[in-house]
Amino acid sequence: MGDYRGRKIPEGVSYDLGYHVWAKVEGGLVSVGATDPAQQYAGEIIHLGIKKVGTRLERGAILATIESAKYMGPMRSPVTGTVAEVNAEVSKKPSLVNRDAYLNWVARVTPEKLDEDMAALTPGPAALDKYKPIIDEWEIEASGKTG
Repeated sequence: MGDYRGRKIPEGVSYDLGYHVWAKVEGGLVSVGATDPAQQYAGEIIHLGIKKVGTRLERGAILATIESAKYMGPMRSPVTGTVAEVNAEVSKKPSLVNRDAYLNWVARVTPEKLDEDMAALTPGPAALDKYKPIIDEWEIEASGKTG
């Protein structure tokens, strides 16, 4: 697992660095969630409005809306497809994303253009290098505080 200034960037995950979401292919579905740097920057997540099962999304479309201490806005889908599953626990208690951004996925999507979409994402080892200046810019510290 990659780590920079206390922020985790796991290797077995692909990242959309523009949207600050991760994607992991698991059994024909793509699990999607917020990255560790993004959740840390946002602060405690107090509300997640996740699209319903059956909703079709293009890559970049809004998968969920996030409300936190410092951020209110969209979480975008890193893949084109249909929402197959919503994480009910995260929906009820959004702060679980703050505890472990990679264990507490937000939704699972049945992909339509898996190879194409995954090719547009950045794999873990490369993402760590690309996230370093973002983490520096956001002034995220290992203690969990931001500047």
